[in-house]
Amino acid sequence: MPKHALRLVVLLMLLSPFTVLAAQAQNAPATVQVVDFTYQPLTMTVDAGTPVTFVNKGQHLHTVTDRGGTFDTNPISPGASSSVTFSVPGTYSYFCRINPVKMNGTIVVKPNPAKASPVNRVQAFDPGLPNETLRFDPTELTVPAGSTILFANVGGKPHTLTADDGSFSTGVVPPGPENGRFAGTNATLTLPNPGTFPFHCEIHPAAMKGTITVTGEARAGPAAASSAPRAVAIDMKNIKFDPAQASVAPGGKVTWTNHDSAPHNAHFDEKLDGTEVKLKLINKGETEDLVAPKTPGSYAYICDVHPFMKAVLVVVGQNTADPTKGAAAAKPLVIKSGPGSGVSGFVLATGVIAAFLGGFGISAFVRRKPTT
Repeated sequence: MPKHALRLVVLLMLLSPFTVLAAQAQNAPATVQVVDFTYQPLTMTVDAGTPVTFVNKGQHLHTVTDRGGTFDTNPISPGASSSVTFSVPGTYSYFCRINPVKMNGTIVVKPNPAKASPVNRVQAFDPGLPNETLRFDPTELTVPAGSTILFANVGGKPHTLTADDGSFSTGVVPPGPENGRFAGTNATLTLPNPGTFPFHCEIHPAAMKGTITVTGEARAGPAAASSAPRAVAIDMKNIKFDPAQASVAPGGKVTWTNHDSAPHNAHFDEKLDGTEVKLKLINKGETEDLVAPKTPGSYAYICDVHPFMKAVLVVVGQNTADPTKGAAAAKPLVIKSGPGSGVSGFVLATGVIAAFLGGFGISAFVRRKPTT
């Protein structure tokens, strides 16, 4: 073997471990510390496919919740952690549901330069968030034909993502409760045809504009299926809805069964596909069915007979992770009071008061969607 060839082989052998390490480090896990009352770091940039672990280093319960409604860790106990894998490129504005004003962070997910992502995220901002303006993020995006746009409303006003030529539109995507204080909603649309498509928000057309460039050949075809089931069963028992948060695919079947002696019904806070929905009273042993709305989103409902019975029906669109099955790896802290529990009534009361002083409120428990 010639000397220069031998040197090349040796060099490659020496470099190969570093090459493997670099490949492994590309999607190496990242960590964000959750501290009372902030995230550290506040802003992070990761590659698509990177798992991010949120570690609670504080003394209170906290959540990591997407303002666009695609994930929620649920409460993370002090000393516990929860991980979210960010597979869709885009910007993620997240917050703590327990301290929604004080605790906000951002994760920017970079696309893989070697492989186009089948899904990309676009956010809608507005002054509902401090120091923000009416804008899309990003305003310029290039995607291959057949890919999907996940449009997340992270502000406090309703928004749309609509092509200037009318070829596509998300429809109105509502903000979160209390003018964006809590998580908003999202919608998806698939772009099958190549071309350059200027887009705008139909509600704020002058201020919110952008352009999507679709490359490649037309890829028309059936829309991707929802990750949620086509049918879901909800029990009415012990004066509660079980589960309190159920997911279903658009147009799927929802069935309520009453196991209590008292009658119950389900009355939705807002219209479902333009129609007000209030189920008739369901007596013990009876069932009632409903066809889920076609529009993805979270729909809160109550029982008219027992208004403290509250629940949410989550309609999961295509190419969207089911938030009810999300990345909640951490279990919420269970506080027991009484003899032998190790937690006194004083400590329990102090914890509740501290939570409210930290920004907690009854609205954190009632994630109601505003009427548009």
